[in-house]
Amino acid sequence: MSTSSKRLRPHGGIALAAIALVTGCATADAPGPGPAASVAKPASASATPAPVVFAVPAPAGATVQGGMHEAFAYAEKEGDARIDDVKVIDGVARVTGTVWPQKGSTWAGIGFLATPGPAGKTSNLTALRQVRLQLASATATQLRLRVLGDDPATRASGCYPVATVAVSVALREVAVPLSAFRPEGYCDARGKPIASVLPAVAAIEVSDPTLSGSALRTVEFSVGRITVGP
Repeated sequence: MSTSSKRLRPHGGIALAAIALVTGCATADAPGPGPAASVAKPASASATPAPVVFAVPAPAGATVQGGMHEAFAYAEKEGDARIDDVKVIDGVARVTGTVWPQKGSTWAGIGFLATPGPAGKTSNLTALRQVRLQLASATATQLRLRVLGDDPATRASGCYPVATVAVSVALREVAVPLSAFRPEGYCDARGKPIASVLPAVAAIEVSDPTLSGSALRTVEFSVGRITVGP
C-alpha cells in the first residue's frame, strides 16, 4: 500500500481424564493384593486456538507487536485525496484526511493498515473465526475492512476480500466474522476468497471510501487494538 493515488488497495482446551481405581477382594484362605489400579486414557479433544493480538498502534508508525502501521490516500485521479495527519495516543491511531475529487475521480478514500510484525512477516489465521477492532469515526457511519495477503498485483487491484462495519463517534470494539469477507464485485476472477488469504495474512486495513459527489469531504476515523480470535 502506498500513499499514491492508485494504491488500494487470530485457549488450549483441556481434556479431563477419569481415574478408575478397582480394588480387589481378599479371601480368608488366600489373602493377597487386589488387581492393579487402571487409568482411563484421556479423551481426545480439539484444541481451541488462542486469540491473536494482531496489532496495537504505537507512535512513529510502529505497533506494540513489532509491526508497522501507515495511513494512505487513494483515488482514481492523482491528487483527489490526501492524508492530513495521523496521531497515536494510548494505542489508538486517529487518521484525518481530505477527499476532494476535483479531477473527476469516481472512487477515492482514506485508509489505514497495520501488519502483524516486521516487514515480510505474515500471520496464519486459518484456525480463527473473527476479527475484533476498536473503531470510531467522526465523519462516517460505516468503514470498510480488508484482509490483505502479500501479492502485489492483488493489492494493486483492490481484490483482497472486504467487509463493511457500522461505527459510531465513540470508540468501541466491533467483531466481524471472517466468513463475512468477500472480494468486491468488480474483481471477478481476480478476487481472492478469504480462505485463500488466511494462511498468510500480511495486513489488516481500515478505510473510509465515501465520496460526496464532487464536494470536498473531511475524513476522520480512529483505529485501536486489532485482535483475531476463535
